[in-house]
Amino acid sequence: MTEPVRVLHVDDDSAFAELTATYLEQRDGFEVDVETDPEAALDRLTDSGSSDGSRDAGTACIDCVVSDHEMGTTTGLDLLKSVRAVDERLPFVLFTSRGSEEVASEAISAGVTDYIQKGVRSEQFDLLANRVQNAVEHYRTERRLRESEQLYRTVVERSHDAIYVYQGDRFRFVNHRACELTGYDEDELMEKTIWSLVHPDDRERVRDIAAERARGESNTPSRYTARIVTKDGSAKRCKFSVQLIRYEGERAVLGSVREMSDEERVEERFQALIERSSDLVTIVDRDGVVQYQSPSSERILGTAPEDAVGTTVQSFVHADDRERVERLLDRLYESPSDAVETMQFRVRHDDGSWVWLEAVARADPVESIDGVVVNSRDVTERREREEQLQRYENVVRNIQQGAYVIGTDGRVEFVNHVVEWQVGVSAEQIVGEDLSVIEELGLVSEDGLEALEAGVERVLSGEVEHERIELEVFLAGDIEYVEVGLSPLRDVRSSGRETDDGREATGEPEGVVAIATDVTERTRYQRRLSALHSASRELTTATTYDDVAEIVSDAAENILDYPMNGVAFYDEERDALVAHALSEEAASAVDISDIPRENGIAWRVFESGEGEVFEDVVDDPDVMNPETEVQSEVILPIGDYGVLMAGSRERGKLNDSRVSLAKILASNARAALERVEREQLLRRHERELEHQNEQLEQVASVVSHDLRNPLNLASGQLEMLRASHEAGDDESVAARIERIENAHERMRRIVEDMLNLARHGQPVEELETVLLASVVRESWETATAGDPGAELVVDDDLGTVEAHEGRVKQLFENLFRNSVEHGARRASGRSAPGDSVEHGSTNDRTEFGADTESHAITVRVGRLDGGDGFFVDDDGCGIPEADRGEVFEPGVSTNPEGTGLGLGIVRTIARAHGWAVRVTESGSGGARFEVRTEGDEPSAR
Repeated sequence: MTEPVRVLHVDDDSAFAELTATYLEQRDGFEVDVETDPEAALDRLTDSGSSDGSRDAGTACIDCVVSDHEMGTTTGLDLLKSVRAVDERLPFVLFTSRGSEEVASEAISAGVTDYIQKGVRSEQFDLLANRVQNAVEHYRTERRLRESEQLYRTVVERSHDAIYVYQGDRFRFVNHRACELTGYDEDELMEKTIWSLVHPDDRERVRDIAAERARGESNTPSRYTARIVTKDGSAKRCKFSVQLIRYEGERAVLGSVREMSDEERVEERFQALIERSSDLVTIVDRDGVVQYQSPSSERILGTAPEDAVGTTVQSFVHADDRERVERLLDRLYESPSDAVETMQFRVRHDDGSWVWLEAVARADPVESIDGVVVNSRDVTERREREEQLQRYENVVRNIQQGAYVIGTDGRVEFVNHVVEWQVGVSAEQIVGEDLSVIEELGLVSEDGLEALEAGVERVLSGEVEHERIELEVFLAGDIEYVEVGLSPLRDVRSSGRETDDGREATGEPEGVVAIATDVTERTRYQRRLSALHSASRELTTATTYDDVAEIVSDAAENILDYPMNGVAFYDEERDALVAHALSEEAASAVDISDIPRENGIAWRVFESGEGEVFEDVVDDPDVMNPETEVQSEVILPIGDYGVLMAGSRERGKLNDSRVSLAKILASNARAALERVEREQLLRRHERELEHQNEQLEQVASVVSHDLRNPLNLASGQLEMLRASHEAGDDESVAARIERIENAHERMRRIVEDMLNLARHGQPVEELETVLLASVVRESWETATAGDPGAELVVDDDLGTVEAHEGRVKQLFENLFRNSVEHGARRASGRSAPGDSVEHGSTNDRTEFGADTESHAITVRVGRLDGGDGFFVDDDGCGIPEADRGEVFEPGVSTNPEGTGLGLGIVRTIARAHGWAVRVTESGSGGARFEVRTEGDEPSAR
């Protein structure tokens, strides 16, 4: 049930006081006492015991005073001062009808809890009730806190333990017992760091525990022992109990310390001996039940010590060992107290595995024990090492590699039976001797011995953990190369702790184990592969099939050790495989020149494209000559070109690692033949092109010569006719003379264009840096001859191009003539595309008669966006899109008098430079020619 709020209402107006009490008591939880006399109210307050917050059976404690302000000669503020003298925290509410800001200010300054104006409306009484209830709740909470604090302080100060609080490394609180324990008074302790009181030998350990606690690690111990140093310098061993708390809103550490008694210190020493022991201590009673197990159980068996207590030994001992353990315990129970038994057995680990324990057990005579004390040590690792050593020993004695053990003094301590077989001497002749004995026996060279000794030294010094050395050796059999693996030999007992004989195990090598592996085949393979790379480079210089065949045959004999070999290529005319190269031994062993289609195993391999190894050639049904000297053979295809053949006079001598290398050789030969074939085809094409160019030049020269002579003769006759014709004579004759002259001029232009087309089509072999702006202006002057109706605009950034200057000039002249002669806008119609340069006479401008009127034209030359070429455009009539795909074709012209070669020459010059040209529309609707000096040829649009 909620404790009621007891209110003392003081007001000289008894009627209003009773009204207020009625309103408050109508609300649950209020009890109101009314007083009209302030002095009587003060007496009642004193009698209620509010000053110390205590209560008795006959007097209820007043929780709040509600007072009027003006009460005769006494004011509410006077009463407030008297109440504060009794209880300075008791809630006091001034409830008056004659207030003012001055009164309110004075009341607040005097410490009034609240100030409320009187009123007869229920809202004012509700407000009063809420304010009183809130003030009382706050008052009661503070009172309980003070009481609790007083209680805890009394407990702490009277505690037999030293209690302290610290933040950072400084004390924030210490009790009286802490001062007694350390010899320092409270002020002195507040000035010291907590670590200055911890004994130097324990300080680091205690700091680590504090750091773990600060990090919030779950396994941090909250109880531990450590020594403190008192003011007089003496050391006291104490028990600490610490925990994290919030102190004045911040994280702090609360600790309690108690000095240990002599009995506790002795107990601690013995407990520490057991808990810190690496051995497992177990006490087993006469029924075989575990009565005690030391903390090392958690480390050795993965279980908490208390989990073992109450269980039988047989429940966790391996089934195969239980009978032996039971017999041991029975003997000890019946033996004298000094009897000791030793044995090894397996115990189940918490993870389900089995741990080997070596136990020393004795029946303890102490009455409190009355059982067997068993000290056990985990020997699982040792037994595993012993078993591993046994396996290693068996492996070393039975491996097919030579095994040596070399001591730190450089002497051979052990060799296995393989070494005896390899070197041809007994182990007694090597063991005990210096490592140099292998050179003395002629097994390695002096350089090989030095390399081996250097490797042993690096392993012994710890510079490397493992070392591999390849040596050329002189051993029995076919062994030429061995790879010696060197590894440190360490004591298997080395574990960083003291061993049974008291020697500190450092883990440093006690010798070197050397394993010699025969790598003769691998080394030969690697060297042959390296030599094949050289042969492959030589194949790149071959220019004929015979060159390739000779290089491949030589490599097969000298690199792959195939003294009997040959290379045959397919001859389409003979429809056979024809030998192009035979080694000397092959030529003496076999008599072959051609292998016809469908004959022999070589043809079968060629057709199938799959290489074959024949262990016994004569057993193959496709063999050409069953009486052949060749007993085994390797035949590999060389693509679609032929086969590589290698043979031996002995059976089963070729199916080894050389086959894979021979495949590489055959593959390289195929690539070389492909290259030779491409180069031969290219040279043939080059010769054909040179011949065609020569023929074209000859045709052009003949045509030029054969046409120029009669043309010159006709021109001479025309001049004579003009001279004999009198001015003013028949005008029709004069017109015909002029037309003949125009025809002669057109024929000359055709001859020149044909020569240009032939000569400019030759590839440009010698390039020079051409300044485009200069060439453009020179070409303009030549092409337009100062035509006043044409204007040239050259962009500033035209730059340079690598080209033949004369041909580039011809290109610009033809483009300019095309623009000037056929690009101008006309009053009616447009000129035909592609027919600009071929009109040499100015009369072409009037060919359309009196209806044609020429307009001025502007030609612009600039750099393409991106800088990969240049353009020539004009503001003339342009070229219809439908005609743009044909304007560069030689002979294409819609003008009956045109040659159709002008723009064809432009494209020919561009292609001779490796350029591309296209025609499109300029920004003003005229023609635009773009020449790209880099990249692919663009489309015509």
